[in-house]
Amino acid sequence: MARRASSVIALAVLCTLGTLTFGPGTAGAASSSSTSSTTSPSSATTSTSASGSSSQSEIDSAEAQVAALETQISQQQAVLDRADEQYNQAQVNLSSTQSSLQTTTASISAAKARLTTERSHLRADAIQAYMSDSSSTAAASLFGSPSSANQTRDFYQQLGSSAVAADVARIQAGQRQLTATQTKLLAEQQAETAQLAQVDQARQGAETVSAQSEATLAQVKGNLAAQIAQQAAAQAKTAALTAATATNPAAAQAAAALAAQAAQVATTVSGGSAAAVNATTAANQATTEAAGTSSTGSGAVSVSPSGSAQAAGLAAVHGAMKYLNVPYAWGGASMAGVDCSGLTMLAWSQAGVSMDHSAADQYAQFPHVSLNALQPGDLIFYDLDGSGIDHVVMYVGPTLDGRTTTYGSGTIIQAAHTGTFVTFDPIWYEGLVGAARP
Repeated sequence: MARRASSVIALAVLCTLGTLTFGPGTAGAASSSSTSSTTSPSSATTSTSASGSSSQSEIDSAEAQVAALETQISQQQAVLDRADEQYNQAQVNLSSTQSSLQTTTASISAAKARLTTERSHLRADAIQAYMSDSSSTAAASLFGSPSSANQTRDFYQQLGSSAVAADVARIQAGQRQLTATQTKLLAEQQAETAQLAQVDQARQGAETVSAQSEATLAQVKGNLAAQIAQQAAAQAKTAALTAATATNPAAAQAAAALAAQAAQVATTVSGGSAAAVNATTAANQATTEAAGTSSTGSGAVSVSPSGSAQAAGLAAVHGAMKYLNVPYAWGGASMAGVDCSGLTMLAWSQAGVSMDHSAADQYAQFPHVSLNALQPGDLIFYDLDGSGIDHVVMYVGPTLDGRTTTYGSGTIIQAAHTGTFVTFDPIWYEGLVGAARP
């Protein structure tokens, strides 16, 4: 199962960075190209500051630039497609001409060989007839028996010479025709080779222009993602403050949900950036505050490593690391793509442990452990939509292979959701159920 996006906005972000905007008091809202939006609860609504307005203006400007670049790239791609087709057609024409030229050249060689062979056969036949004093049926029907040996010799010499002359003339005529065809094909080949080079140059030029536009688009989208992540982090902090000062559980929980949405957006658009980490931290604080405010809450959630690490757990972490940067794929369990439980299943198989490809089954299959005693390789489970366990991540901890991890004791590795890749992330508390150790 996947770590589901907690709002329509997070899902919109997965589709395109260029359609996401933020407004005052919301976790995110789709642009005019989207028909859905998510509005925060009134208790968590705050007015937008001057800096927030400036940030929104920058985001709007970046979105407009993205749209313009995408239109430009679309037009350039159409030119490139035409250039590709012209190049492919030129290659086909040249290949066809070269094939015809090879056939013609082979025919010329065959004609020459046939001429040599027929000359030899005719001369041999004439000599043999003279030597044996006999003639073919065809010759006998045309001429009477010669009266002397000299006449016989002259007859066969004349017969052989005239036959060879006619055959030579016929083959030479064919050779001349084939040579003319060969000359024509050579000229066509030369012209088509020049055309192919010209078309290829145009195609390469179109590719260069398109690649430059793609690079510019990637840079603009990166800047846009950073701006969105920063604004989402600010909104998550605001929601955390709202949760901390809320006087009733409903308001605190609404603020915590808003903070979780903002953290989801920040993580989706910018991965493990500082803004995404700050947003996740704020969301965790909001969740803790909401749990403390609720009459049924159990207070803060504490996650910390134990004093020892099992070899099997470390092997599982290294197994998961083999899939870093592999894309998320529903039901995936290969280098082509993995989902959350597919990743943990494959990772623990490196340690010789077999488990089902299901987050809920994995939670039920192994002994549960305290969040205060986590070890590398332990699995942490979530219920993100209230319907039961639907997401699992792997705990990494503060150090790995003698080096400090990016997020300290809160470091996990996971396949988050569609549109993301396997990566190290900070742990989050929203929907956290518990942990298990295979």
